[in-house]
Amino acid sequence: MIDILPRLLEATASLQRQMQAWFSGYSPGMPWTVVSDYCIGDVNKPNDVISLVVIANHDTADAICEYLGRVAPKDLKNTNQVPLGLVQYLTCPQPITFSLSFVLRRDEALLRRYLQTAEMADFLPDACEMMKVWRDNSGDGNPYYEQAIKRFKLFEQDLRKKQVNEKLARQIHFTASAVAIVFHLLTESTRAGFLRWISDRDALLERYDMVVYDIAYFYFLLLRSEHAEPAAGSGGIRPLSVPSIMYEMPERTGRHRFDEMVRLPDYLAGTLADLSLNLDGISFSREKFETVFANVFVNSPNNWIVQLLSDTEKVTVRSVRFQT
Repeated sequence: MIDILPRLLEATASLQRQMQAWFSGYSPGMPWTVVSDYCIGDVNKPNDVISLVVIANHDTADAICEYLGRVAPKDLKNTNQVPLGLVQYLTCPQPITFSLSFVLRRDEALLRRYLQTAEMADFLPDACEMMKVWRDNSGDGNPYYEQAIKRFKLFEQDLRKKQVNEKLARQIHFTASAVAIVFHLLTESTRAGFLRWISDRDALLERYDMVVYDIAYFYFLLLRSEHAEPAAGSGGIRPLSVPSIMYEMPERTGRHRFDEMVRLPDYLAGTLADLSLNLDGISFSREKFETVFANVFVNSPNNWIVQLLSDTEKVTVRSVRFQT
C-alpha cells in the first residue's frame, strides 16, 4: 500500500484545503477524535467501504455520546427511519465534524489484483528496518518500536503460511492506510496536538495483537517524514512533527464505551456500501440510504468520498463530491 499513499494524497489535496478552511477556527495543538466503521464483504452490497468521522473537541465525549444516544437508534441496520439528529450532527454548519469515506467495488476484493499476499509479506521486513531507524532517532528509549517490530514479524510469519486469511490481511492494510491519510490530513489542516482513533469491534483489531494500529502509525510516520522540513543546522535531518496518538481499545464483550460515536461512520459506511451506479444514475436498495445520501453527501462541504479503482498494474484514486 505504500506506493498508493502518494496517490491518496494527490486525490485528497482539495479535500485537505477544505478541511483546513472548515476547521480554521480551532487553535493549533487541539485534541481531535477519529471514529471509524466499515462495511466490507457483504455479498448483498455492491461496495466495500470504510468511513471515518473526525470530531472536533467541541464538547466532552460523554456529552457527545449522550446526544447521539438520544437521536440515533442503537440498531441502525434494522431501522427504516433516518435519525434526523444524526444527520444534523454530520451536516451541522458549525465545524464540529468532517467525514471521509473510502469506497471500492466489492468485486475488487480490497485491491486483490493489486495487493498480493507475497507483497504484503515482503513489505514487513522493510517496515521493521524503518521502525529501527525511527527508534534510534527518537532517542527517548520508547519501548513501543520494539513491540511494533515483534508484531510486524508475527504478521509476516502468518502471511508466509500456505493457509492465510488474505482478505483480513488486505483489510488490515486498507484500513491502516485510510486512517493514516486522515491522520495526516488532520495534522496538516489543524496542527493537531493529540489524535484519538476509536473503532468498532472487528476481527482486524483482534488478530496479530492489534497490528493494524502499528501499520496505521507506520504509514502515518511515512507521510509525515515526506512532508518534514530540515531543521536549521541539522545537516539535512528532517525531524518529524507528529501529534500524540491514542488508540481506544474496544471492550471484547459488553457495551462499547463509545458505541454512540461509532453510529456516525456506521450510517455513512452502510449508505455508501449500498450505492449502485448504472446508466440510469444512482440507486439504493432502501429508501433510508437514499435519504442519508441526499442529506449528508450531496452539496456537502464536510462529507467527502474517496473512490479507488484497480487492475493488475495500477490503482486509480479520486475524490468525489456530488452536487445538484
